[in-house]
Amino acid sequence: MRIWLWFLTCAATASAVAAAAHPEGFGVFWVAVQAACFGAAVAGLRRHRPDPAAVYWLLVAGVGTSTVTTAVMTAAPALSPDAEAGYLLCYPLTGVALWLLARRLRPWSSTRLLDAAIALIGMAQPAWAFVLYPLLSRAGLDQVSTAGITGLAVCDLLVVSMLLRVAFAVRPGVASGLLIASTAAMLLTDACYVVMYVWGRGGAVVSSVTSVGWLTWSFLLAAACLHPGIRDVGGSARTTDESATPIGGFIALAVLGPAVLIADIALHRGTGSWSHALVPAALTAVLMVLMVLRLGRALRERTSLQRELAFRAQHDVLTGLANREEFRTRLQAGIAAEAGVGLLIVDLDGFKDVNDTLGHPAGDELLLQATARLRALAGPGDLLARLGGDEFAVVSPDLAGLDALAARCVAELACPYLVDGRELRLTASVGVYSGSPASTGEALQNADLALYAAKDAGRNRAERYDPELRAAHLAHAALADQLRVAVDGTGGFAVHYQPVVDVHTGQVAAVEALLRFTAPDGTAVSPVRFVPVAEETGLIGRLGAWVLERACTDARAWHAAHGISVTVNVSGRQLRAPSFADDVLATLKRTGLPGTALVLEITETVLVTATVEETEAVSRRLARLRAHGIRIAIDDFGTGYSSLAYLRTLPIDVLKIDRAFVSRVADRQEKALFRAVVELARSLFLQPVAEGVETDEQAAALRELDCGYAQGFLFARPMPAPALQTLLAAQLTPAP
Repeated sequence: MRIWLWFLTCAATASAVAAAAHPEGFGVFWVAVQAACFGAAVAGLRRHRPDPAAVYWLLVAGVGTSTVTTAVMTAAPALSPDAEAGYLLCYPLTGVALWLLARRLRPWSSTRLLDAAIALIGMAQPAWAFVLYPLLSRAGLDQVSTAGITGLAVCDLLVVSMLLRVAFAVRPGVASGLLIASTAAMLLTDACYVVMYVWGRGGAVVSSVTSVGWLTWSFLLAAACLHPGIRDVGGSARTTDESATPIGGFIALAVLGPAVLIADIALHRGTGSWSHALVPAALTAVLMVLMVLRLGRALRERTSLQRELAFRAQHDVLTGLANREEFRTRLQAGIAAEAGVGLLIVDLDGFKDVNDTLGHPAGDELLLQATARLRALAGPGDLLARLGGDEFAVVSPDLAGLDALAARCVAELACPYLVDGRELRLTASVGVYSGSPASTGEALQNADLALYAAKDAGRNRAERYDPELRAAHLAHAALADQLRVAVDGTGGFAVHYQPVVDVHTGQVAAVEALLRFTAPDGTAVSPVRFVPVAEETGLIGRLGAWVLERACTDARAWHAAHGISVTVNVSGRQLRAPSFADDVLATLKRTGLPGTALVLEITETVLVTATVEETEAVSRRLARLRAHGIRIAIDDFGTGYSSLAYLRTLPIDVLKIDRAFVSRVADRQEKALFRAVVELARSLFLQPVAEGVETDEQAAALRELDCGYAQGFLFARPMPAPALQTLLAAQLTPAP
């Protein structure tokens, strides 16, 4: 059982026993129970350390004061009249604690002060009519008792007002509920005590009721301190509308004032004096004035809130620019005017890297600085909007100056930014569109197409929309749909094989598997077109797995008969998959191809664009595959800037030299560079393979440089598996 619940059960039982055994409210047992509550509360605070600590220590100090007072009155009954004043110290301690907690949850404002005053005056009316006036009018009551009871009633009113503030501000929970219930128990006990005393119900009954109530206050507060949720009570307030008006409470108070006044007149109608009604009448008048002021303030706050909500509905919270909805509304209005619209879509290049490396606060500051620059560039009739993230839009009626505005945006946004003491440099890509579109969707799509063209062209530039961009976009989308359908098994893909030959003998030593795609209309689509689309759509992983399965199945017989291996290209998405090594080994097991007959080819650009962590993970996967005899080849060597670093750190076996080197190998100077690359490969115990050999002169230079293997159109073009089988059977060599 939870500690707080266990203690609550035991303390409540002990309090009931104490009340039954000693109804007078004194004695060692009563002191022991309250002391146990005090000790449990202290232990709970020391264990959970809630914040603000002063609030809870003041509340617990009230229980301690009550415990000490009860102990003194029990040990020395003669001192009871004087010692009883110690109970009064509990009220300022509790009141100050609640005031601090209320201020922590919701700082005081004029509106909240007005609400507190209304509540206080509303409660003061019945207190005067049924407690204070009867008390003051009783004959034979000494001044000390009168002052004590009056002070007690006033303290109760003040504490009640603070408790209401806390109750309406604190988040609901077990700990907060116990905390509020404990103070409420103390207040209800005092209310019963005062009413019973005033109306002549004193003596043992009053003492017993007071003692039981204060024990309830003590063990509820101790249970709250023992509950783990006490740490969160002062952390945050519940979410409420600041301008909300407690209409129900105001109506109740508006009815209560006159009702109390009528009841007061009825109770004292036989006295012949109207003095008793002066205070309720004055309080009712003040209450009405305060309620009118509060309702007026509520109306102003509601109007202000509505204006703020209307602004937020149309503007971005961070930058204050028009948001997407307002942008669409204004753009549609411009289209409806039939004068033509000018539209810029601005995207910050590299903004995601700032968020990832420096955090979102730095990113927000960067967006604010970019917004300030765009504001300075926009004309008086231009609408500037933030569409989301790092994407902005400008709607301009100045169609003639649209390109100049786009150029200024590119230049200004490329200037350095100073964020948290760091100088950051970003660029911007801008899509430009002007015309009379049929809808906002068409205008946005055209501007987006121009933006994509700017990014594809290298970023840090502006590109204007051209109808050819739409045609290219539609062709791109159609190709993506065709690839999805083909991947799902309707056909269109095939694997062709290009031989890798020994440059000295012309014999086929290996083959490279190359994916081919035929569109539904029978048109062969170049890999240069469909492979990037497969990457963008996420289909490349499934395609790569299919090619690997097909190539291993076909190569099993070729390897058994001719001892050749097969090379399969691997995409970056496949390499970064955690299950990549397991998938490759499973494919070899299904197809029966030995690991020594498989070469996995990766491109250098894949590694250049990977993070350090990704590169390390890829290296581990490749090393595991090499342990099973699989060889690793680097494709397009020489096209990146980190080649030597990767050759030194990655488990590489084959170096495929890019056709850019091979095409000029017959030239004297280029031959020297090619020789250096071949010697580098040999020094690292790598097998060099020349790609793109197309002329006899290139082949002769390769033989001279002793580059053992090559592939290219001079030897053979990529071919289907049956054609390769025929070639292997004949072992044809190229013409000298």
